[in-house]
Amino acid sequence: MKKIYTMLLCMMLLTGCSNYRELNELGLIIAMGIDHSQENNNGYRVTYQVVNPSQFSSTGAANGIPVINYSVEAKSIYEAYRLATTIIPRENNISHLSLIVIGEEVARDGLNLLFDAFERGENARTYMPVFIARGSSAEDILGVIEPIESNPTKSIISTSENNQKMYGVAKVMPVYEVISALSSEGTNLLLTGIKLNKELKSRNQTENLQDIEPSIIEINGLAIFNKDKLMNWYDREMARTAHLILSEVDSTSFPISCDGNKHITFTAKGIKSTIKTVIKPSPALQVNVTINGEIGETNCNIDISKTKVLKKLESDLEKEVINQIKQTIQFAQEAESDVFGFGNKLSKENPEYWKKHKKEWDKIFANAGVDVHVNTSIYNSGMLTDPYETK
Repeated sequence: MKKIYTMLLCMMLLTGCSNYRELNELGLIIAMGIDHSQENNNGYRVTYQVVNPSQFSSTGAANGIPVINYSVEAKSIYEAYRLATTIIPRENNISHLSLIVIGEEVARDGLNLLFDAFERGENARTYMPVFIARGSSAEDILGVIEPIESNPTKSIISTSENNQKMYGVAKVMPVYEVISALSSEGTNLLLTGIKLNKELKSRNQTENLQDIEPSIIEINGLAIFNKDKLMNWYDREMARTAHLILSEVDSTSFPISCDGNKHITFTAKGIKSTIKTVIKPSPALQVNVTINGEIGETNCNIDISKTKVLKKLESDLEKEVINQIKQTIQFAQEAESDVFGFGNKLSKENPEYWKKHKKEWDKIFANAGVDVHVNTSIYNSGMLTDPYETK
């Protein structure tokens, strides 16, 4: 009898998982694309990228597509999620949502309270990164399968992270940071753009997988916002320099002209920058940057072992960086968009001035002077002191 009581007690202590679901019962949504509705003047066309579970089963096709896209139209993001149950044959699950892509047309018309659904309610999720589909729809971007990385969601995130580490155009910005920028005074939003490097030859993804030069998703510039609307784009050097001003570049490269059309290329590391708004005698935007770097490549016949030569190279690098920073800030001034947060910094350092002038800050920012100071230090010339000589 004691054994029976012991067994009953053990059974009572063992609890089951009430929310447990088998993989073949769930539609795991890993990405969302948000475009304008094609059927109505208002509303959205939302694309859900769902994991194809057959790729993880022993009987699944070896060369099958790892994800499946489902698109639905609705008046709101939340309603679209509910309506998706009419086309997704599994229980919708967003616990693995890892990416949000927004079509350029939606961004130009205004993000407004687009992200409200992501931070409201018991299923709130705000850590997934946000990207802008440049020149195309989010649906088209999420519809491309690449040979090396066949999961579009992973491809976009991995490429962005690699670029952020090695050059600095991209930044993986989560929803909560986007919301913070949209709701903050004195700071406008910058978001990484992605696009197809070329049009798909066919909607048949198998052909793209077998193409030696396939259509791929590439990092393409930074979207400049004014309030909640996309106004313009930073490209390549300017996009990188925008992040440099914000002290968000881990490492990057600067080719500097030497010997006519030849170049010496610096690898910059340990980049630190600060910004400040000076009010008197007239508003001016100040940027101070410190760059430590090394020589990565030279096409010039110069003796790098000489201190005098290194000092000149440091001076040339400083001039180049100053020029790029000024051009980048002036481009934002033309859009009257303070994407660097000069106004936000001013609101903390001089709250009285900010309270009085914050409504006209866009104009003040656009007409402010730009003062840039750069200090560079070349600490390493590589394994060689001189380049090899050609005969």
